Amino acid sequence: MVSNKKSRGRQKFQYHVDKKKVAKKARKLPNITCSAIKDNWRTNLSASQNLKVMGLVYDSNKSLPVSSNTPRNPENPEPTAVVTELEKQSNAPRTGTMRMPKEKVKWIEYLLEKHGEDYEAMARDKNNHYQETAAQIRQKIKQFKKRPAYLVKFMRACGKLPTSTETVTE
Repeated sequence: MVSNKKSRGRQKFQYHVDKKKVAKKARKLPNITCSAIKDNWRTNLSASQNLKVMGLVYDSNKSLPVSSNTPRNPENPEPTAVVTELEKQSNAPRTGTMRMPKEKVKWIEYLLEKHGEDYEAMARDKNNHYQETAAQIRQKIKQFKKRPAYLVKFMRACGKLPTSTETVTE
């Protein structure tokens, strides 16, 4: 369909817009949360050039070979300071802040109190409303046991761990 020339409207010059300010905002440092990259970022380079200098890849499709029988030599075999810092951050131990819903914790505690480690009986339990299989329940209990915030509280409630006020005698 042909558009009418009048309906498009006339482009007018915007006197109130500061073009230098707009260009400066466009060149401004992007929002980078990683401190290693942010410290080594150069504003006079583009994003792909910055990442290449740091030893990182901008486009993974260009860095990896298409076919497996054509080996490709990396341009920077030794890791840069940014790469080593990123590797150090990724290998650092993390504190487990993962939480579970209260209802799920209550349900798992109920199943452990009633059935112990019998996952088949847990799967047949009347409170298994979502009809989860024994393997699914085993996985949920495994996740529950990984979190000491929940497990220690449950073990103390069952009497399997001494409370913090009691002293352990050997």
